Amino acid sequence: MPSHSGPCVDRQISLDVLMMGGAGESYPEDMLDLAGRVTTRAERIDRAASSMHARFAALLPGGEVQEAGHAIWAMTATALPFANGVIRYDARGFQGPESERELDNCLAVLSTYDVPWRFSAWAHLGADLLVPRLMARGMTEAGVEQAMWLDLPGAVPATMSQDGIEVRPAADAAEYRAWTTVFTITAGVPNRYARLLEQMVTKPRSLSLVAHARGHAVGCLTLVIDKGLAVVYNVSVLPSARRRGVGRRLLQAAHEASSARGARACVVLAPPEGFGICARLGHHAVTSVTYLNPPPARTPGSQPDQKTR
Repeated sequence: MPSHSGPCVDRQISLDVLMMGGAGESYPEDMLDLAGRVTTRAERIDRAASSMHARFAALLPGGEVQEAGHAIWAMTATALPFANGVIRYDARGFQGPESERELDNCLAVLSTYDVPWRFSAWAHLGADLLVPRLMARGMTEAGVEQAMWLDLPGAVPATMSQDGIEVRPAADAAEYRAWTTVFTITAGVPNRYARLLEQMVTKPRSLSLVAHARGHAVGCLTLVIDKGLAVVYNVSVLPSARRRGVGRRLLQAAHEASSARGARACVVLAPPEGFGICARLGHHAVTSVTYLNPPPARTPGSQPDQKTR
């Protein structure tokens, strides 16, 4: 996987620096801990999510994070699309040839990597301007997640086990394996990455929860707290256990865990099938992120598709 420098790349954070810290402006908490420097809820969400994604990428083989102009992207040596690509692009005020060239430069750099990647376009950062331009360049929409916000009271009362569903923190080897099994199945992650993901669940920066029903793991999620904001992601329920209240119980447990750890608000990055559950638990949409996949790479000697007249 190439490492780039030059006019299109302002700063690069190596895996060692991101994990252990360093001197000067390269220190990751200075560069990527952005949530404390913003005012709106939407900006708090996307910057906390960007910091979270950057830390996640740094744990993977070959992980690196780069900031270039209006873009921040993360790349790893793994073939996990959700680990690679643009995690933040500020397209507010996008107009004119200079903006077009900057976007083209960003995409040109990303196209040199030999791993799958995706582009994240946040609604409050000009997705209405950005997405049509990306699609005109051959990219295709791969999904949308709503960022659903909930203000937490001072203390969230514990919820009793419902319908035989019990949610526990992943705190031992058995629970680490259970979380990994559920996530790899629901996310379609190749089995060769299971051991790597299992190791990542053990990291102290995040909290992983596992839902059990009748003695079997049926759901999971991940929770990270950034500047008093809990961000919930990787919400997964096995197909055989859906529509049985597992997702609801997982989110209730996330509320409890967030409040117990001092969070004042909780945000869920929810796909369309999760909008209803979040709304019923009091969350409301603040912003959204659209994911786009790059066009397929052309094989040597191939010609672009031509429209017939």
